Amino acid sequence: MNITNLKILLIEDDIADADWIREILGEENFFELQLKHVKRVREALEVLSQDSFDVILLDLSLPDSQGIESLAQVKQKAPESPIVVLTALNDQNIAIQLVREGAQDYLVKGRFEGELLVRSICYAIERQHTEVTLRQQALMKKMLDRIRQSLNLTDILSSTVAEVRQFLKTDRVLIYRCESGSSGEIITESIEPNNSAQSCEIQFIPDIANLFIPDSNLPDSSYFKAIEDVVSVPQLDPYTLAEHQIRSILTLPIWRNPSINYRYEPLAWLNDPNTTKKQNNDQLWGMLVAHNFTTPRKWLDWEIEFLQQLTTQVTIAIQQSELYLQLQDANRQLERLAISDGLTGIANRRYFDQVLKNEWQRLAREKKSLSLILCDIDYFKLYNDTYGHPAGDACLRTVTKTLQESTRRPADLVARYGGEEFAIILPDTNADGALFIANKIRQQLEKLKLPHGKSLVSDYITLSMGIATQIPHWDSTPAVLVDRADNALYQAKQQGRNQVVQG
Repeated sequence: MNITNLKILLIEDDIADADWIREILGEENFFELQLKHVKRVREALEVLSQDSFDVILLDLSLPDSQGIESLAQVKQKAPESPIVVLTALNDQNIAIQLVREGAQDYLVKGRFEGELLVRSICYAIERQHTEVTLRQQALMKKMLDRIRQSLNLTDILSSTVAEVRQFLKTDRVLIYRCESGSSGEIITESIEPNNSAQSCEIQFIPDIANLFIPDSNLPDSSYFKAIEDVVSVPQLDPYTLAEHQIRSILTLPIWRNPSINYRYEPLAWLNDPNTTKKQNNDQLWGMLVAHNFTTPRKWLDWEIEFLQQLTTQVTIAIQQSELYLQLQDANRQLERLAISDGLTGIANRRYFDQVLKNEWQRLAREKKSLSLILCDIDYFKLYNDTYGHPAGDACLRTVTKTLQESTRRPADLVARYGGEEFAIILPDTNADGALFIANKIRQQLEKLKLPHGKSLVSDYITLSMGIATQIPHWDSTPAVLVDRADNALYQAKQQGRNQVVQG
């Protein structure tokens, strides 16, 4: 393992031992050394809150903590930093227990020289890195599995914010939609349930969002921001942010086309806007935002790198969901086309047959009436010959609208039966009810006064209608009802048209 620069935290209360360790490490010229020395666990925890280290050297006998308790406290504060235990205690059982609890190595003071300590440090860093990588891979798989369990965009984004908040152990994670043409809105969020701030009305308004949203039209825009404490950043207004309960914030972009390899440099956006670039075909879809309400929070490099990988996968999941929705819309459109008449937009003959069969079976079970009206525009061929087919198409659409306006119940169905013929299915409707609907249609059509100069029964468009009503039976088919309505329509035409006949 090639290490050229080491940043070490030494937790040791014995000054002589600390000087000895500093001396033997200084004798080795394999790397540049930055060593921070503290005497107590409490001091170490304060330092770890502000900084990170390549490795931690921990003495087990300290004034404010002893043994495994010391390891547990340090490990909890810096879970990703390898820990090498240095102790005067030569106890194999304790050594094994400490390694099981997370220490990478156990060295007995006075029994090692500088070369052994350096080798132990390098191996500890390598093993820790391997363990972290494996944990990250397992966590990434777990999070992606949950995200991919659904093609529903709402479910995907809800799972994402919940998983990320658990992963970061932060107060709030949200996804903010800021695609061009939109004023911006919170799509979904997850808030730490035991946080006292959750009872407040927490907002993430556009004015606040604009502090963190990159300008996707500018090639030199910065694309992510990690702020440990907004109070320490002079470019930001800490009072405005505090008003909206934002003390520490991390934002990562979600692109519609994830075509770049992101590179993270802490707070680089404040100093150099050229740290990252995007491809020209990328469009900013939104942002993944994590923040603490009232306390600072150090965003670690490995956390951000991990979330960059995750947001790329989330982007893919979003695109898949959007494609799935488009496919669903296309399928619904195809279904509508398959059951709709192209000219009038109402049900076609195929869908009429299907609905009539379903209603026949349903009303046979319920022993209720089913009525059918067949309508025919009188002398429609003469209308087409006189006014032309475009006018004939407009006439068909007008008659269709009249039929629909006269049948308001959701279960009623108006269908184009063929040519200038229409059919109306009236479930749970007796003969009197069907006759009322038919007369209503005639009255509405008469009010329109659609000119028909070649009609032999009127100066306007009229309808001939045949009605059939019966209670369906299991031992018969809807064809019986259709035949009766068709016979009634034939009688209406034979008797002079522009009338209603009940069969």
